[in-house]
Amino acid sequence: MRTAEKKLFASLSQAKSANNKMLKQEKNEEIRATLRFFNSNITSQLKGLSFYVKPRVRRQTKNTVGEKAKLYVGVVPKKQKPKQKRTYKRQQRQQKKPRHEFSFDDFIALPMCFVKDFSGNEYLINRALYHYDEQFAVNRANNETIDKVELFMNARNIRHHDNTVIASRKTQNEKLRFIY
Repeated sequence: MRTAEKKLFASLSQAKSANNKMLKQEKNEEIRATLRFFNSNITSQLKGLSFYVKPRVRRQTKNTVGEKAKLYVGVVPKKQKPKQKRTYKRQQRQQKKPRHEFSFDDFIALPMCFVKDFSGNEYLINRALYHYDEQFAVNRANNETIDKVELFMNARNIRHHDNTVIASRKTQNEKLRFIY
């Protein structure tokens, strides 16, 4: 693309020089005014094309041409520590959504779930597991059975079969609450 601009630049510069010669020779003032107008148009076009045509000059260093660059060795001073102590923006607490209480009736209504108690044992509850109309939970590690009421009192969290938490609490003194 630069070659096309170079050709256009060369033709415009020749036209400008020819226009300048005609301007010097012409005596009629009206024709001289039109030649000056063409000359200003050609000058503005040449300025626009000069970006593509003129070689780009790199900045020269302070050293003169031919001299070798001098290297200076010195110790760079350490950056001083700021005297002002850092300030931290205090984060605002987000208001928690009110969670509804998870009752024993909700617990019994679950067809299947996993329950973890505060001692770390994990139990499986399935509606299909019942004995004499009494439902119970089975410890997953050693297959011991436990009553549902006792398990509900000691439950830390209750999960679906896909391990998503339904309800939980942090301490035994709190009530079980739904997780959304």
